[in-house]
Amino acid sequence: MSGPRRRRGRPGLLPALPPLVWLCLFFLIPTALVAVFSAGESTPFSSTPVDLAHPTLARYREAASDTFRLVFVNTLELSVVGTALCLGLAFPMAYLITRRLSGRWKMLAIAAVVIPYWMPFLLRTYSWRILLGDNGIVNSALQLDDGLGILDTFAGAQLGVVYNYLPLAVLPIAVALDKLDPSLRWAGRDLGASRWRVFWQVTVPAARPGVIAAALLVFIPLMGDYVTPSILGGVQTPVVGSLISESFLSSQDWALGAAAAVLLIGLVGAVLGLGWVLATLVSRLTSRVRPLDLAARLRPRSGVSAPRQHRAERDLWGGALRVFGALLLATLWAPILVMVAYSFNRGRTLNVWGGFGTRWYAAIPANEVLVASIGVSLRVAAVSTVLAVALGTLAGLALARSPKLVRGSLSTVLLVVFVSPEIVTGVGLLLFFVSGGTLFGDGFVRLVLAHSVLSIAVVAFTVRARLAGLDPRLADAAADLGAPPWAILRRVTIPLVVPAVVAAAILASTFSLDDVVVSSLVSTVGTTTLPVYIFSSMRNGLGGDAATAGVLVMWLVALSVLALSLIFRRRGQWRAFADGLVGG
Repeated sequence: MSGPRRRRGRPGLLPALPPLVWLCLFFLIPTALVAVFSAGESTPFSSTPVDLAHPTLARYREAASDTFRLVFVNTLELSVVGTALCLGLAFPMAYLITRRLSGRWKMLAIAAVVIPYWMPFLLRTYSWRILLGDNGIVNSALQLDDGLGILDTFAGAQLGVVYNYLPLAVLPIAVALDKLDPSLRWAGRDLGASRWRVFWQVTVPAARPGVIAAALLVFIPLMGDYVTPSILGGVQTPVVGSLISESFLSSQDWALGAAAAVLLIGLVGAVLGLGWVLATLVSRLTSRVRPLDLAARLRPRSGVSAPRQHRAERDLWGGALRVFGALLLATLWAPILVMVAYSFNRGRTLNVWGGFGTRWYAAIPANEVLVASIGVSLRVAAVSTVLAVALGTLAGLALARSPKLVRGSLSTVLLVVFVSPEIVTGVGLLLFFVSGGTLFGDGFVRLVLAHSVLSIAVVAFTVRARLAGLDPRLADAAADLGAPPWAILRRVTIPLVVPAVVAAAILASTFSLDDVVVSSLVSTVGTTTLPVYIFSSMRNGLGGDAATAGVLVMWLVALSVLALSLIFRRRGQWRAFADGLVGG
């Protein structure tokens, strides 16, 4: 009798249906429109920006021509090198967090890595211009006549992307390494293996899932990022994202922009395929000694601590790792602290320090356009977060509890959302909204729909991770007692996943408050968000009032997280809340 009741207690298709319909309508169909419009001819400044009467591949040939070849080469080089550098820096940092730190120090280190990623994307990027500019802090400290020569070059863009995406690489690797039993490494050393052999045959295989996840989290958004190269690389670093954005917003050559977006998707797929082949080869090379074999050999010596001859080596490498970690954290925090300090600059320009003052804070109310953009950002973030949390929570429940066919279908759609560069998603939504006519004429509605689509996957995976750590027998016991599925969901499941849902809401709202790429494409006159306003003002030098407004939003997010942390700490659910924030 218990078996049938357990099956009745499972949610089935119902939780998966709303997010599936939503993502099909506002993601899959818009993405398909990109391919359709790429086969047309642009008709700028007309009611039908692309003529589809006579399909052609001319725009593909133009996008792949010598004229734009450098754009694709720059994008690929920036993304591949940036991903490799992020992984190279993230691995020792993740190792330090999981193997050399514990307790409060471990949580503080994780927070120090994560919090900079929550800060406004544009501000932490632009801060490097204050640090490295001709009148910047570094140049003044080193007293260089010509400066470092990094800004407005490919090296400057490379620095920016590594800085911005590094936290995304640290966390997945740390989660994977945290699951590795230290006794496996000690067993390898006891059996005569060198430190490097243990590293390659024990540590690396254990970290492989985290490394793969980190590579995807860094590489895919990097392929579509044009904001960082434009701020720090200037005209010397044209990328595909810039080509697509300018085709839709400036030159009105929508067919060319759509063709470039399709080629970008193809390039991402090709690199991911090549990466899969390389990962398979590495897996075979590092699988000669399995960690389980080492564990089996260690069992007769259970309770034995690490050998004394290894302690001096551990102390040496531990000290080096701590110095590396301190320098890395200092690099992550320096631009943010500089921007906060310069928001109190009373000078006439933001970049040149003129003494301490609050003139830029006082100037915010007088800038009506800036105040309006702040209001738009806050309203869009609130509504889109509610939508994303509702649909993403249902998706997370379906991923964890629904039958295999339902899970597979939903996982596939979410994976497609995940591997699509943001610029392609934004272009698809723009085409969809334009095709819908007056139905999607309201810029606020456009922004809410767009932001909710991009946040659903984040919420879904966060909730799924929380559910995976819960005992499924709780729901089974409720079903055995005769509780219907929705009662189990309301009285058992939801109370247990509340910390993860709240953490996911913070992540979704942070994304909405920080988004530039999609917002710049789908917004209309009168619905300019704060990030779009800040990005537009950067072309003539970032205004102090705009930067200060971004700092205020940063403080709003930080104080909200702190307040919620205290609430969940009192309720004894702080660890679940923290795990949700870091994706654990």
